[in-house]
Amino acid sequence: MAAADLPQFYQNNLSPVSITKESLEKTLKELQIAVNHGAGLLQEGCRPQKDWGKTYNTGLYVGFPGIALAFLRLDHQVKTLSNSDVGLPLDFRNLANERILSHGPDVPLLPERVSPFGSHSVLVGPFMRLLAAAQSGGSISEVDIECLRNVVQVALTNSHLLPHGDRMMGTDEVLNGRAGLLWAVLSVRAHEYDEQARELLAPIFDYVPKLIDAIITGGLEGRKDYTKKHGEKNALPLMWHWDDDRYYIGAVHGACGIIASLLACDPGELNDSASRNYLPLIAETITDLCKICIAHNGHLPTSIPDRGPSSRRSSPLVQICHGSPGMLALMACARRNSPLTSDYWQPEWDLAIRLASERVWEEGLLSKGGGVCHGITGNAWPLLLLHDSFQYDDKEMQVAKRNYMERTQTTDPRSIEHGLTGDFFLSKALSFMLQARETPPYYNSANIYRLPDHPFSLAEGLAGTLCAWADTCVAIQMRLQSMSLHEARPNCSSSSSMAEPAFQGPGTLHLGIPTLAYHRPAA
Repeated sequence: MAAADLPQFYQNNLSPVSITKESLEKTLKELQIAVNHGAGLLQEGCRPQKDWGKTYNTGLYVGFPGIALAFLRLDHQVKTLSNSDVGLPLDFRNLANERILSHGPDVPLLPERVSPFGSHSVLVGPFMRLLAAAQSGGSISEVDIECLRNVVQVALTNSHLLPHGDRMMGTDEVLNGRAGLLWAVLSVRAHEYDEQARELLAPIFDYVPKLIDAIITGGLEGRKDYTKKHGEKNALPLMWHWDDDRYYIGAVHGACGIIASLLACDPGELNDSASRNYLPLIAETITDLCKICIAHNGHLPTSIPDRGPSSRRSSPLVQICHGSPGMLALMACARRNSPLTSDYWQPEWDLAIRLASERVWEEGLLSKGGGVCHGITGNAWPLLLLHDSFQYDDKEMQVAKRNYMERTQTTDPRSIEHGLTGDFFLSKALSFMLQARETPPYYNSANIYRLPDHPFSLAEGLAGTLCAWADTCVAIQMRLQSMSLHEARPNCSSSSSMAEPAFQGPGTLHLGIPTLAYHRPAA
């Protein structure tokens, strides 16, 4: 069947996975097998390249460096991927190093393309070499550090709109703009370095508050531009241009992804004085996004103003780049940010989460396959991250809800509950993750899912799917650890288990969605 003949999504007849010790152990084993088998397919399907070639498709999203990043991630998480039925995993570090070129790419630095994630990136080579060196303890090139410094300095001089081709484009989105650059800098900063490298990198890390300022300013300027043309109705406190007249609000190109990058910063970088406290502005924008989601029964429109479904599709998009999965990814970050939730949590946050989760469960089996950007694992991953918050942050959320009730003089706590639990999210996430094994190129027999345009890539293809499965293995092992601790100490709450030494190992391996910020960078 041709891609044009496929539906946008299939009716979901899957059953949520039962959250018991036996079921989790079985699912863990199945996903470990899938990761190791899929890694072999990825190795064969994407052989190392000797040079960058003539293509400008250098970015992590669908370019070949994304394959190297997937193998780097698998190396970091390798302890969770061993299984007696599989044998020893592949040498993921060597597979990554073979695919990280020692030079280039030899492309110009475009001010409107400062993120290493998009298709034309001077930074992707240095970024990958910095991550690989930090992870393996290797030497770090001063040339690569200088490239990162140059890109950051250029980004800081950017306006919120710049010409690109024949139109004006926003400069703050994740894929190509400053939010993606900020997340890259935070990811580099999360690693340990020798003294010389730390001295060279320190000035770049010192730019983080200025990057935050620039992104916030871009959001304020975007709001001004919007209200001049459309008035105050539907205007958010922060609005970022995608192009001159579109304000995307999804995770890859819009507000959800940009705010998540901001929330991944250290709390003091968002609130270091009374005159520089961005949390109220961020919280207001999150609440307004939640209200939009609620008004659309859990769907998140592609942009503001809402242009509705296009001529090519009859229903809203439900995928991580545009749509409610991006909203859920943002809320997974927001709920885990204690300073934010403590003072600014609203019941609309959890209502939006419930409605969006229902839409993802109903409409998330996308015909495009198992990929992250617009596939099944990208829809499952935010549910997995929300499980972590609802399962382990109960004490923090009790404080947030108590503070809300004090602020608003609410006397009935039932009015702010929406019946969400960790099991609600995990059971559905695991069902989707297992279903992704039925998609090509992992599974190539005749089936209902189409082969992605970039079948092995990080964003669309098998590389990203492997990262999703591996992160799921980490989440399952964390939950099994929590169960064991609770069996040994029945009075130990889920949040208390987070502080247990036995829980810390798997917890440090949780990496989140590639190129999209989670609540903290991971080394």
